[in-house]
Amino acid sequence: MQTIRQRLHALLLLAALTISLAVPASAAGSLPFTDVDPSEWYYTYVQDLYDAGIVDGVTSTAFRPEGTVTFGQALKLVLMAAGYENQAPTGTHWASGFYDLAQREGLLPSGLNLGLDDAITRLEIAEITVLAMDLSRTSQDPSPFADSDAEAALILWDHGIFEGSASGDQILFQPQDDISRAEITTVIWRIYHYTPPESPETPPPTSPEDPDAPEEEGDYFYFGNKKVYVVEEMPKRTYDSSLFQVNENGLLTYNSDDYDYRIGIDVSRYQGEIDWAAVKDAGVDFAMIRLGYRGYGTGRIVTDTYFETNLKGALENDIEVGVYFFSQAINEEEAMEEAQYCMDLLQDYDITYPIVFDWEPYDSSLNPRTDGLSDEMLTKCAVAFCQAVEDGGYESMVYSNLTYFYLHYDLAQLVDFPLWLAQYNETPTFYYHFSMWQYSSTGTVPGIEGNVDLNIQLIPKA
Repeated sequence: MQTIRQRLHALLLLAALTISLAVPASAAGSLPFTDVDPSEWYYTYVQDLYDAGIVDGVTSTAFRPEGTVTFGQALKLVLMAAGYENQAPTGTHWASGFYDLAQREGLLPSGLNLGLDDAITRLEIAEITVLAMDLSRTSQDPSPFADSDAEAALILWDHGIFEGSASGDQILFQPQDDISRAEITTVIWRIYHYTPPESPETPPPTSPEDPDAPEEEGDYFYFGNKKVYVVEEMPKRTYDSSLFQVNENGLLTYNSDDYDYRIGIDVSRYQGEIDWAAVKDAGVDFAMIRLGYRGYGTGRIVTDTYFETNLKGALENDIEVGVYFFSQAINEEEAMEEAQYCMDLLQDYDITYPIVFDWEPYDSSLNPRTDGLSDEMLTKCAVAFCQAVEDGGYESMVYSNLTYFYLHYDLAQLVDFPLWLAQYNETPTFYYHFSMWQYSSTGTVPGIEGNVDLNIQLIPKA
């Protein structure tokens, strides 16, 4: 089965210089950068990744190929090329979202002590790449590098991602040297087009009755470097990506013979006071409002301070309403407690949209009570919450992103519940069907100061 992103495995051979590479297929568009000459060795790599939305210039017309790469820049490039989603800032630095993601996922080498604007070495990039792609050695050959036997360097050599540079009859890795923007482009291109080598086929069992015979592998695709097996019970995504269009108010629409669409936002106390009449006039049909959350340290359930204000404001302006609860449940009992808490607060209101289970991880350095929660228990919590909501007469839904839907939730157990996808992308790439898509965390809507999450709901036509 082909991968979602049609990866091309490049079998790159060492030539006289590191930059002597197999040339990718010509990219779709032309580059706006006046300092990237078409005759340069790196031109096609820059063009390919620019068209893919992975690399950009330092200005609208300058790429600065000889410029030094910072930790923040390298982190974004490596993670996005490896298949992770684009990350909105979580702090004052533009790369703070990528840093937080790397911390949560354990993608930073131990002992790394860099500011996001500090220059990064070739070895540090190699170490991050190995962690992001979850690679290991494929051979026991001695180091090809005259100046390094670092494990990360050897791993990336084995996989054709780092090849070193020729110096006379030696190959150098130059582990402590900075890396230029042109040089890292070749590395990122190899990551982006990397396909894991095929594993040897498992020999068939001696007889069909053999109880120890391995199960036959089903269809699969790659998410980043992770092999993800297709959950046959889950319906596949059928949306036509070309039909997603932005309207005159900057909000996403979907014009199809098969689906109606509704435009939505989701809000919490972080949006402050909202002019709901202006929100309605902007064309917003529904609002998903944070009802509350469970503290990641105390386990105490707390109501969002703006919940009631937002709920009443939306309903008074004929905006349909659903709610979400930021769960930190660690067992089924807590998940059902959260569901009941939501229903108790909603009993005097007429909501027409779902009550949503929204479980998200916290940085392990904060010692969250959910640290170490198994994927099995996470799935059980989601099912327990949603089933309690359905039993209470409300619609339920599960909110998450690609990483958690693909790698953590057992989707076969969530078949009966609609999915709300968080993916900040021009078009959704999620393999399975979803009912609602949160496509931006940096949207703007009249009546709301600052950024707000934007959503679209897709409803099958009768």
